[in-house]
Amino acid sequence: MIDFDNLEGYRDTVAYDSLNKLKEIEERFFVDLAQRSGGPILDIACGTGRLTIPLAKQGYEMTGVDIIPETLEAAKKKALNAGVAVRWIQADVRQLELQRRYKMIFTTGNSFQHFLDRESQEGLLRTVYNHLEDDGVFTFETRNPILSRLAEDNEIVKDAGTYVDKDGNNVKSTYKRSYDHKNHLEYYTFTNRLWKEDESDAVEVEEPFVLRYFFPQELESFLYYNGFTLEQVFGNFDKSSFQADSPLIVCVCRKRSL
Repeated sequence: MIDFDNLEGYRDTVAYDSLNKLKEIEERFFVDLAQRSGGPILDIACGTGRLTIPLAKQGYEMTGVDIIPETLEAAKKKALNAGVAVRWIQADVRQLELQRRYKMIFTTGNSFQHFLDRESQEGLLRTVYNHLEDDGVFTFETRNPILSRLAEDNEIVKDAGTYVDKDGNNVKSTYKRSYDHKNHLEYYTFTNRLWKEDESDAVEVEEPFVLRYFFPQELESFLYYNGFTLEQVFGNFDKSSFQADSPLIVCVCRKRSL
């Protein structure tokens, strides 16, 4: 479907952590869910442990899985510094077999949108189903596909922020985006200007990126036919009701008998 590494932008863990800090509202949501479900807990696409480690600090038995070795190395260092024990596993979650089950499984940071085709999405849900206790809970979020937003500003250059990367370069980033309505894919092209001391010496690097969107009814049906009942749907991590203009679709699911 794509001819580039859609995960390349996550390999610079310094930049990732600076741009994706854990918000209190998100942490509170998952802590509340963990208090109701109990452990052990499996964090899929755990990245640098932005939520795995806070839950481990709460005393839960945590397993974090990610396909990117750089993010797991950063997560291990952060866990060591925090004084918590986490089982870290580098694996493609679509083929994961851990020979155990969990009371709670989640994936956050909009990771669900990185599974771009039906085969990948079904592989993810098959893994979750096989590793979830019968009374366990599976939760994730995905951005709400607001068509008026997805259809606007196609190919218009916008500011994506500034940061310092792992090599100490100053980075000024812009992006252009477009939306494929047939396949529900949002394509980004980031242009990153990198320099050490003088911006006039900057070099430019392009970085493509793509996300898959799901519409609410499509998502409910897809979950059902892969073994899950959509128990609760929120419009954000504050547990507000889902509305047409909600920023997110936050899903809390249970296994159903197949």
